[in-house]
Amino acid sequence: MTDIQAPSGGVQSLARGLQILRTLIDEGAPLTGTEIARRFGLHQSSISRVLATLTDLGYVRKAANGRFVPDYGILTFAPAIAQFPLVVKPRATIEQIAAEHPGFTVHLCLLWRTEMIYLLRTAMGNETITFWGPAFPLHVSSPALRLLLELPQRQALAILAASKKRLGWEQPTDRVPATATAALRAARKLLEHDVLILDEWYDVGGLGGAIPLQTGENLPVALAITGSNDKVDHATLRLWLHDARRRVEATLT
Repeated sequence: MTDIQAPSGGVQSLARGLQILRTLIDEGAPLTGTEIARRFGLHQSSISRVLATLTDLGYVRKAANGRFVPDYGILTFAPAIAQFPLVVKPRATIEQIAAEHPGFTVHLCLLWRTEMIYLLRTAMGNETITFWGPAFPLHVSSPALRLLLELPQRQALAILAASKKRLGWEQPTDRVPATATAALRAARKLLEHDVLILDEWYDVGGLGGAIPLQTGENLPVALAITGSNDKVDHATLRLWLHDARRRVEATLT
């Protein structure tokens, strides 16, 4: 059951609508009104009113099987991405960094509440992806774990617990710890010169390094470089990330 609570002084019906919409997006598959009501622990009539409103506004629609899915109205929010300096200002620099390191992908990521938002993602020869949206478990993400190490232990564990509830706790390699506490402990041991490098953590032969950025935003931001571990050693990857951080931060100040 998901508890819907509006922020202090907020409007609960608005909070309920947004959370239901988010649930439909995260699910990736149609849901019935009954299934949604069960998840939120609410009477179906309450959920039906919210779904009717979202449908009237064009953000939700009924699929052929009578289940609910997100509607195209959600896409009308996409142009807002151009209003975020973190997306616009460092783009050219990040593309240049990617061009200097063939075979590697450069990511600019932001920790928003209990999930990572990949604002920019690019590799040499590929078109830059603005706002890479697929949900990614935090415990196998080098930028996520690097940013969590900046937070108090209790807060970091709560965020990992939320990620586990939403996305599960897969262990794609035997290097991934089985618990949140163990994951933070392992990440802290791997932290060196402000850089966290996860080697063969998410996949065999894969390597990911991340470093925090100072951006002037009130949310944690990291820069990550990922690729194959047979193309770069850890010391060199750390140098890449420190150089990249200096250059990206310069575009934001």
